[in-house]
Amino acid sequence: MVNGDRIEMIKDELPPGEVPPEEIQETNMMVCAAFSDMFKPVIGPFGSKILITQGATKVEAADLISSNAYSLIKELRYTHPTADILITAGLTQGERVGDGIATVMILIGELVRRGYELRKAGVHQNIVVDGYERALGFVKETLKEMATTVDIRDEAGTEILHRVAKTALKKGEFCDEDILADVVVESIRRLSKSKSENENRHIDVDDIAIEAKSGGKVNETRFFEGVVVDREVLDALPSDVSDAKIALLDFPIEHPEPKIKGRKELPTGMPARERSKAGETLGALDFHVKISKPSHLREFHDTRAKLFDELIDPIVKCGANVICCRWGVDADALPKFRDAGIMLIKRVKLTDLERLERATGAKIVKDVSDLSPDKFGYAGRVSQREIGGDKYVFFENCPRKESATIVIRGTSLRVLESIVGELKSALHAVAQLFEDNRVVPGGAAVEVESAHRLRKFARGIPSKEQLVVDAFADALETIPRAIAKNCGMDQIDTLTRLRAEHFSGNMNAGISGRDKSIRDMFQVGIIEPLSVKLQAFISATEAATGMIKIDDLHIAKSAVEKEAEDIEARIAGRTKDLIETERKPPDFKFKGGRLKYPETREEPLKSVYRKPGDKRWKPR
Repeated sequence: MVNGDRIEMIKDELPPGEVPPEEIQETNMMVCAAFSDMFKPVIGPFGSKILITQGATKVEAADLISSNAYSLIKELRYTHPTADILITAGLTQGERVGDGIATVMILIGELVRRGYELRKAGVHQNIVVDGYERALGFVKETLKEMATTVDIRDEAGTEILHRVAKTALKKGEFCDEDILADVVVESIRRLSKSKSENENRHIDVDDIAIEAKSGGKVNETRFFEGVVVDREVLDALPSDVSDAKIALLDFPIEHPEPKIKGRKELPTGMPARERSKAGETLGALDFHVKISKPSHLREFHDTRAKLFDELIDPIVKCGANVICCRWGVDADALPKFRDAGIMLIKRVKLTDLERLERATGAKIVKDVSDLSPDKFGYAGRVSQREIGGDKYVFFENCPRKESATIVIRGTSLRVLESIVGELKSALHAVAQLFEDNRVVPGGAAVEVESAHRLRKFARGIPSKEQLVVDAFADALETIPRAIAKNCGMDQIDTLTRLRAEHFSGNMNAGISGRDKSIRDMFQVGIIEPLSVKLQAFISATEAATGMIKIDDLHIAKSAVEKEAEDIEARIAGRTKDLIETERKPPDFKFKGGRLKYPETREEPLKSVYRKPGDKRWKPR
C-alpha cells in the first residue's frame, strides 16, 4: 500500500479545510504514481504478468494472473477515492476502443507526478492544466500528420489487419500469435461482410462469442461461423438437423413441484428441490398437496402427469425441430421428443440464448402459451460435434451473418484466462479500423515523435506553460522507456537512439522487441489504429488534469452513520455494517468476466498466498 500511514489519516468524517491542500495533492500523486508503476511492467510485446491475490480482486475467485491491463483493471479492488478516478479512466478507454489501457494508466501517473513537481516549483495548478490541454491539442495534430490511411477491404488490407492484431497480442512461450491473429482477422472479417459501403461500419465485438476450454494446445484455437453453444444434445435425440426451426424457451420442462410442509429449505430460502437453470433456482410453485388416504396419492400422480402432458404436448406439436431450453428438462419428457425427432438442449446459458436470438431471428418465449411459429428462428444446420473431448452444438448458416464464435484451447485455465484478455484487445483493435482506417507506427514511435515536436513547440511559448509542455513531453517518453525495459534493452541507450532517429527525420522509428533494435515500424509491421492512440492520450490527459485540480477533501457523515446512531436502530441491533450491506447497490457487471473454474465448491477457492492470520482465511 502506498503511503499507508498517510492514507489511514483520512477519517470517516472530515470537515473541509482540515487537511492542507499540499498533503492532499501529495497523497493523490503517490496513488497515481503507484498505479503507473504497477502497469509499466505489462506494456509492450514482452510485458510481464501481474498476480493479484484473492483479497485484492472484486470477486471471491482464484488469484488473477494476467498481462492484459483491461483484465487487471476490471478485477482490481480499491478503496481510495483517487483510485476511482484512475480506474474510471482505464475503463473508459476499454469501453470505447478496447485497447491502450496500460498506456492510459502510465501516462496519468506520470502527468500527475510532473504536475505536482511543477506545483511545488511555484507553477499554479491552473497553468499546469492549461499547459497540458494545450500540449494535448498539439499532440492530436501530430498524430493526424503521422497517420496513414489504409484500404482494408482488399487482400492487401487483410495483411494490414493481421499486423494490427499481432501488435495488440502479447508474445509468450505458450502463445502462437500468428494463429491467434488469423483467428482475430477472420472473425472481424466475418462481421464486416454483411455491411455495405453506405452502412454504419461499427462492429460490435460482443457478437463474437468466446468459448475457453482447457486441455489442448493454443494452436488448436479455431474460428467458427455462427453460434457455438457449450452444451450437448440430450441422450438418444437427433444430433444433426438441417433446415432447423429453432424455439428458445425460458421456462422449465419439468414436473410442477408442490410446496411440502417441513421440507428442508435450500440456501436460497425456497422450500423446493433445486432447479438447474444455469446456476439459478426456480423454487416451489404456488399450490399445496394434502394426502389423507391412499387414493389421493393415485389421484395426485394422475393429475401431475396430466399437467405435465399439457406442458409437453404444445412444445412437441408446435413445429420446431430444435428446442433450446434455459431451464432443466425432466427425463419423463424425453420419449415424446425422441418420437417426434426433435433435438433438445437443456441448461443453455442466457447469454447463449440472446446470441441465438440475434443470429437466428427467434424470440425467447417465457410461457408455453406464447409459443407459436412466428417466434421460431432458422439455421441451415444444427449439429453436435466434439472438440478436444468436449461436445458443442453448432448453429450454422444463420440469417444474421455477423454471428461468430472463437473456441480457445490451452493447457490450463490460467493460460486461457491470459489469452482471453489479449484476444479481446486484438479484436477491438482490428474492429477500430473498420470505423477509422488510419494507422500509426507502434513501438513508442508516436510518443517519441510527439515529445520531439512538443519540445520544439515549447520554445515558442513565452510563459510558464513552456515548462508544462516540456513536462508533458517527458511524460510521453516514459512509454518507450518502459517498453525498452520489458524487452530487455537498456532504457537510456534506447531512448537516446530513438531521439536521434526522430531528430534526423525518421518519424516511424520505434522499438522492435523481437529484434531488440530500433527499426522502421511500418517496415516490420508494428502498427496500431490511430483511434486507439488518440483516445489513450485524451483519456489520460483528462483524468490527470482533473486530479491536479483537487486541493481539498471533504468527507461528510453518511446517511448510514446517522441511521446507525439512531436509538431505535441501536436497540434493534442494526449496526453500520448491516445497514451498508442492505443499501449496497448491485455490482456493475462487465462484459466478459473471469473464467469459471470447474472446481466450484461451497466455499470459494482459497489463495495460496493468504496467511492463517488473515481474517478472511479459513482452514479447509
